[in-house]
Amino acid sequence: MLRNLCVTLCVAALAVGATACGDSDVAGQDRPTCDLFSNLVVDGGVGRDGIPALTNPNLAVADSADFLQPGDRVLGVVQNGTARAYPIPVLWWHEIINDTLGGEPVLTTYCPLTGSGLAFDPRVGAAGTVAEFGVSGLLFENNLMMFDRETESLWPQLLLGAACGDETGTELRRVAVVETTWDAWRAEHPTTTVVSRNTGFNRDYDTYPYGNYDLPSNPVLLAPSSPYSMARLPKELMLGVQVGGETVAYPYAVLDTLGTVSAVNDTVGGQPIVVTFHAASNTPLAFDARVAGVVLTLAVSGSVPELLEDAQTGSLWTHWGLAVDGPLNGTRLRQLRDAYTVFWFAWSIFHPDTRLFR
Repeated sequence: MLRNLCVTLCVAALAVGATACGDSDVAGQDRPTCDLFSNLVVDGGVGRDGIPALTNPNLAVADSADFLQPGDRVLGVVQNGTARAYPIPVLWWHEIINDTLGGEPVLTTYCPLTGSGLAFDPRVGAAGTVAEFGVSGLLFENNLMMFDRETESLWPQLLLGAACGDETGTELRRVAVVETTWDAWRAEHPTTTVVSRNTGFNRDYDTYPYGNYDLPSNPVLLAPSSPYSMARLPKELMLGVQVGGETVAYPYAVLDTLGTVSAVNDTVGGQPIVVTFHAASNTPLAFDARVAGVVLTLAVSGSVPELLEDAQTGSLWTHWGLAVDGPLNGTRLRQLRDAYTVFWFAWSIFHPDTRLFR
């Protein structure tokens, strides 16, 4: 749900061409169109479209993607049975990819400053118009602010919807996404396609453009921010999960201590979930733990240690949520859409009441 921060920010909106900002009338005749704290929205220094979003990117099939190394990080999305990998080194330089996958539009986004990779359905409004998004050049709480080219409204990535302009208050429906390695994604999805480095732009996709910014212990941020929790290192990676009004952060570093493959059975927002983690590839996933009305509890199998086993039927599962043996063979757990990787500082700012898995 969008946070209503209730402070008008017309100057920043005009900086990227948003024309819908109006003055807030004391008597309340005019409703402000921007609901953001102005001191937390800053110019990132690159200007509108200075970081060029990609639209309908060139693709490669898995066997010809020799520009990727096995350990390269990707965002993986499956839509209508079709899999695609979005290389994070490409997203460092473009941040937004407007795409079509499985016959439907998908908006894949990554903010290097908050370490957050999310995918959305870009259809907005009652008519379900497919919006094309670009990089505004503005940051809110150090997070990417997107803009749509039709209304020029501003959409902070981690607010999950528009916060300035005609579309203020409109949420984007999330699409399930996973951050993993290219090798792990390709092994699970051998017919996957992958966004090519043939983008039409001259960028060094082998180089991370922010120096040592992403070191977990590095407290330096590019712009001012609200206070954040010191319970974990500022740029430590988390799997952030939201169900209903409750949020939980699952640190990679904690999940890594649980074994080669692990499962955490939890309840979030009143819903039973299971979080799996594959240590070798640093791959966290969150699933609905219910199958046909039965709540499953998963643990590492005693007979096949690289697999998980549910206590209810004895079926064996991969950490990808697929049953490969037993009564539920062939069943796939539903991946949660509101689960994504993010830096701890950013998650704790946007979700200050979050529960932290320890």
